[in-house]
Amino acid sequence: DGGKKTPFFLVAGMFGNVLNLRHLAHLVGTDRPVYGLQARGLLGGDQPHTDLVEAARDYIAEIRQVQPKGPYMVGGFSGGGLTAYEIAQQLKEEGEEIVSLIMLDTPLPRRTPLTRSDKLHVHRLRIKEEGFRYFRDWAERRIAWEIQKRKAVQFESSTAEFHNKAIEAAFYEAIAKYEVKPWSGPISLFRPKLDLRWEVKPGRWINSQRELVDEANYWRPYAENLVVHEVPGDHDSMVLEPNVRVLAKEMRTVIDAAEPDAEDALKAAE
Repeated sequence: DGGKKTPFFLVAGMFGNVLNLRHLAHLVGTDRPVYGLQARGLLGGDQPHTDLVEAARDYIAEIRQVQPKGPYMVGGFSGGGLTAYEIAQQLKEEGEEIVSLIMLDTPLPRRTPLTRSDKLHVHRLRIKEEGFRYFRDWAERRIAWEIQKRKAVQFESSTAEFHNKAIEAAFYEAIAKYEVKPWSGPISLFRPKLDLRWEVKPGRWINSQRELVDEANYWRPYAENLVVHEVPGDHDSMVLEPNVRVLAKEMRTVIDAAEPDAEDALKAAE
């Protein structure tokens, strides 16, 4: 509950739980309503969405119960930004106006893979930095990966706990088949400081997760009007205290600038 301004709809991250976004919602929503969109199947016996297009369609049905007509403001944290992106696409196709689309450190689902040269360069740099410890750690990680790969993901029917693993598995299935379409409307990406771990070529950086680093999370080819905002913290802590206060302040600046004037808001409510 935050006043009479245009509501902001925020999609939860990959695990579908909005609880880690509650501080952000309170800070952003001091003068506007903020609604969290939580994954289907997180609690109870419903099966999670395995298709982002279908998930967005269902979320839009919920959004329209609160706000039947646009202009709309939507956003999402991490993987939830992809669903928010698809929500914006579908609402636009339905003739609605999207005045603000915000992604909170959302990665493009298909990233540029490391080349063989990149991998070899990282190996050389790590051996130089860590010596024999590198080979020991590599063996331990490989064993742990093999064990994890063999674990089956089960969907529990109990309503007493969050179904994080089922939501995660469904999300990965969904992004594997999602087709990213260009977006010409307003869009903002809030992300933490870039993790520049290894420079394999001049200007070509790889992060500590062994992924290529891009200042816009690889969204620029799809979003011509993308504006990037760097905020404190890392992927998880950017939405938690105390970093969330900086994020919320910058988000409010973007959202407030997109607020329709009183005449537009009145027409939207009619």
